[in-house]
Amino acid sequence: MGAAVSDRVLRHVLESISPASAAHAEGARLNVAGAGTPMLERLAMVVGGAQHSARPRAGRRTIVVVAGDHGVGDPGIVLGAAHPTVVAAHAIADGTAALAQVARASKTPVLLVDAGAKETASMPATAVHLGRGASADLFRGPAMTIVDAALGLEAGIALAISLADPGLDVLAIGALGVGADVASMALLGAALGAAPTGFADPVAEAAGAKGAELAGASGLDLLASFGGPETAVLAGLIVTAASMNVPVVLDGYATGAAALIAARLAPEVTGYLVAAHGGTFTHARILAHLGLSPVFEVGLGHGEGTGAAMVLPLLDQVAALVARG
Repeated sequence: MGAAVSDRVLRHVLESISPASAAHAEGARLNVAGAGTPMLERLAMVVGGAQHSARPRAGRRTIVVVAGDHGVGDPGIVLGAAHPTVVAAHAIADGTAALAQVARASKTPVLLVDAGAKETASMPATAVHLGRGASADLFRGPAMTIVDAALGLEAGIALAISLADPGLDVLAIGALGVGADVASMALLGAALGAAPTGFADPVAEAAGAKGAELAGASGLDLLASFGGPETAVLAGLIVTAASMNVPVVLDGYATGAAALIAARLAPEVTGYLVAAHGGTFTHARILAHLGLSPVFEVGLGHGEGTGAAMVLPLLDQVAALVARG
């Protein structure tokens, strides 16, 4: 029954996604063209097209960071509070992480979600718990069951709806979790239909080759085979935001991997995505496959949300230019 309900909910969301508006994108560009800043013009086009408005808005926004560990990266021992995902999550929660500082400067709330951290008992008390545990090792079988993948998507859908209830102009996303790099390679291989090479990482490249074997599979099957719990929740967030005409700012490769799943589920989603930066590891190739140009060409960390947060002040400038125009 649960999987059937998830299927109905997901289908409704996907059917609600329309292409981003090219006319509104051009109108938004013209509204900021007088500033002579190509970067702001590009941002205005994406946000205006996504919001279906020539007057882009950015005042109501949230940064969501989703944590989830992958079995392929499991160290095989209990680390408790010393687990890398837990350490990074506490830095965000206690305000010492770079993300927290950038978010404070831009007056943007940060929501930390535990979609499936391995050491969930050690995660910050402020984290919203949505997950059903870390994924399995994708080399030994499917990373998740179809049911878990579907429920993860549904959790992301529900979260997006709750965030949009008071009003939401822009959603920025980040991710935490070990093994996300290998999972992103597998999903990239599936998207490309060929094993990605040139990464000097034999384990990850083996995952890419494994992903390429399922090149024609559905988005849900790919998510279950290679994704992690955070991939599912993030993909649910992305498709639901798109269904509500809310642009989504991506950070690093884990968010890029979720975008690959979202785009497989609904190709129109790409018109709602803003790539914050070129990223590290697989991210640049993921963005190229999705047809996205990053705001910042440099890579900024592992994608815990800092890069996405850095785009928000630029969106404020776009909104201010439109308001003065």
